Amino acid sequence: MAVLPVVKGLRMRATLVDACGMPIVGPRSRVVTSGFVTATLSPQMRDAEEIEQTNAEGRVCVSDRTPPERKWLNATIEFCAVNTCLFNMFTDWEIVTDWEGKDIGFSDQKEVPSDRGVAIEIWSGVGSEDACEVPTTDDILNGAAGGSSLPYGYTFFVVKEGQLGDTEIGAKASTFTINAITVNATRWGRGPYNVMATDANNTPGRMLRPIQPGQHRRMFKTTIAPPEPSDDCCPLILPSPYYGETAVAVAPAQPACGSVGTSEVQTITIGGSPTGGTFTLTFRGSTTAPIPHNAAAATVKAALESLPTIGTGNVNVSGSAGGPYTCTFTGDLAELGLPAMTASASGLTPSGTVTIATTVEGGVYS
Repeated sequence: MAVLPVVKGLRMRATLVDACGMPIVGPRSRVVTSGFVTATLSPQMRDAEEIEQTNAEGRVCVSDRTPPERKWLNATIEFCAVNTCLFNMFTDWEIVTDWEGKDIGFSDQKEVPSDRGVAIEIWSGVGSEDACEVPTTDDILNGAAGGSSLPYGYTFFVVKEGQLGDTEIGAKASTFTINAITVNATRWGRGPYNVMATDANNTPGRMLRPIQPGQHRRMFKTTIAPPEPSDDCCPLILPSPYYGETAVAVAPAQPACGSVGTSEVQTITIGGSPTGGTFTLTFRGSTTAPIPHNAAAATVKAALESLPTIGTGNVNVSGSAGGPYTCTFTGDLAELGLPAMTASASGLTPSGTVTIATTVEGGVYS
């Protein structure tokens, strides 16, 4: 029988995810902190429904009830220190920076984000008595099966709709509370990190079983130590393959905090020597207005920035009128691995071609 006592929260890792728990890769997608006070999960239940039918005499002839059902968990996390990047993960509030571009605070907003969330992993102690199990073999002498490692409690859940609770500033130390609700995090899969032993040698690996539909929380005992706290948000990369039966069992090491990744560069080349007409570009399902065959680089840049999937300030375009054009993704799209744009040359006259090649793959950390 497994025994899982939980004594003292030791470390918390937060990872930016979508509303279904899929990790969002990027230069500022994970952070580890020991600056939390408590984390509370309270079930939000659908009440049981009484079913009763009386007969013509007024006596009960049918009596039953539906069982209660958990809808989600109300999460309350209290922090004793404010990490601006972490609070941005929860609330999507604008980060305030100083003249050097360093984070120094945040500004609130009236909207509560619902299309993204935060995956929370908490490592806890198991108590000194429970940490020292009685050996039954000599494996502990060789460090096998995590025998020489103390166990930890591990708790995982994903929250969305993060809101900052009441803030009191007075003579005593202030704490800050985030309120949110949990979601079914099936897209987390087995996760991007190594959090449990995968063999008798205590080799750290990903979860052995993916998060299943309907699961809002997972808790288990692990011999894999928690990560060290980070001063800021750090880059996130994913194992590959990530999902499915062929998914890798051991995740790669994450890039060091402060690492700078490559930004995606794609080149657009017009072939066939058209003398007129237009072409279009498509990125993540959004298509530009027609672009003249001999457009200047600034015109191509403006067309791309008008797309909702790119936006102003997130791409630079260089090159001669008529191309080739070199597109470097910047701003919110910097340091990310991005899908290649596609093009339509049907509007070129006489007929021509538009090819797009990725010349620098984004999101690569050395």
